Amino acid sequence: MTHKEWPFIEAQRIIDRLGKIGARAVTAETGYGPSGLPHIGTFGEVARTSFVLQALATLEPGIDAKIIAFSDDMDGLRDVPRNLPNADMLKMHLGKPLTSIPDPFGEEKSFAHYMNKRLREFLDSYGFRYQFASSTEQYASGVFDEGLRRIVTHYEEISGLFKATIAEEKRAAWSPFFPICENCGRVYTTRVTALDPATHSVTYACDTPLAGRYECCGHTGRTSVLGGRCKVGWKVDWALRWYSLGVDYEMHGEDLLDSARLSSRIVKILGGEPPELFKYELFLDEKGKKISKKIGNGITLEQWLRFAPVDSLLYIMYTKPQQAKKMGLPILPEIVDQYLELVEQYDGSEDSPVPFISRLSRGAHAGKLGGGKGISYSLIIELILALNQDDPGMVRDYLLKFQPDIAGNVAYYEQLIRDALTYYREVLLPARTVEKADHAADAAVGALRDELQRLSAAGGSPDAEALQTLVFQVAKDRDIKGRDWFRTLYRIFLGQSQGPRIGSFIALLGYSRCIERLEAHLSEVT
Repeated sequence: MTHKEWPFIEAQRIIDRLGKIGARAVTAETGYGPSGLPHIGTFGEVARTSFVLQALATLEPGIDAKIIAFSDDMDGLRDVPRNLPNADMLKMHLGKPLTSIPDPFGEEKSFAHYMNKRLREFLDSYGFRYQFASSTEQYASGVFDEGLRRIVTHYEEISGLFKATIAEEKRAAWSPFFPICENCGRVYTTRVTALDPATHSVTYACDTPLAGRYECCGHTGRTSVLGGRCKVGWKVDWALRWYSLGVDYEMHGEDLLDSARLSSRIVKILGGEPPELFKYELFLDEKGKKISKKIGNGITLEQWLRFAPVDSLLYIMYTKPQQAKKMGLPILPEIVDQYLELVEQYDGSEDSPVPFISRLSRGAHAGKLGGGKGISYSLIIELILALNQDDPGMVRDYLLKFQPDIAGNVAYYEQLIRDALTYYREVLLPARTVEKADHAADAAVGALRDELQRLSAAGGSPDAEALQTLVFQVAKDRDIKGRDWFRTLYRIFLGQSQGPRIGSFIALLGYSRCIERLEAHLSEVT
């Protein structure tokens, strides 16, 4: 069987690689910059890599595979993230490795230890299988030492390759090594003045301030490049990881395309083989701007999972990863609706996001038992508005009346209701302005009320399709434009100018409550 979904295409690339190098084990890496709280992009990289390894297990069950979640926590803090406390304290430590900066929350050993803990807790809570790796620990323990020796050995070749990519005025001072100043503890204020290949050491001066952010102390010294006393710059560091950890596969954002190309050339100089790379597009906030840890825009992991189930988040990670997507609170219901519709249409094929999502979400997903036809996140929110109360049990009972088949997976829909109620209370309600219904179509409103009373008296369950036809016919018989008619009904039922498919909504709300709303509107005329 030929699989067309992108995880299978990526898995086949890995299989082809293993065939060339004669291996039966795969190491994938995902990178995390712990200068701010973990965000959706971080989660997405682990999720997408997991999707690829799922596909790999389907195609070649005998291949051992692991994900290394690598934290670049030896990096220096360049700016103070806007969404963190104790900004003044953090400013005092700018330029230092993240593992050398106090935790602004006062809970962990360092800034990086707090951020790394948050990352691991989240990944653990949703069952990701990975091995965590700290940059600081890899340098200090000697894991990177052999690679660092090779950087010294090939210093001139790497320097020539790198210098060709930077401005001419910066070339003379460039070095792959950034010694950690033994006086002030900063990493990006140091400048290598000499290299001793025989002892794998450098002399340096801490004399390169970063204007407007932090100063240098002027210290001069000599230190080894081994054992965590020096860090190499980003593009060389990426190649060092690939070489030292034997990385076979890694994803990266569109913004790191040039870095990936240069690092791939550097790892070959070190004697390694660059991994198979996959470029994904970045997430955008609802205004179309790149999501950034530094400015704290977009939607956080915590927010998404406060308002929607994890399988809907996995869905957005799976879908078209090489296409930029907007992520924000205003469009969250739309994204959840897309996922629920996908599950409703699922035909059992492996070439679908549904089985990948179900395996990662550990069974807590909409497709577990099915039965949710016609039920969307938006419809639940509209029902909450129409009922004008926040009792999740009552909302559930209405959904069961409308679609009894969800009884087989009712726990999932109960959670969906709780999420939608939270979204309504915390996002929609504070910003909501109720629109008053006009009375231009009152004759039609009265006619619809009469028809619903007739149907109610006749007994039987409301039929969504028949009700949709009825609503259209009432407007047509009175020469009322459909757009104006539906706007009137949405204002009566929901206090807003738009909403779900009206036939389904009336069937969901029930004859009695709809009649009450229509009569309340008509009473305003008299």
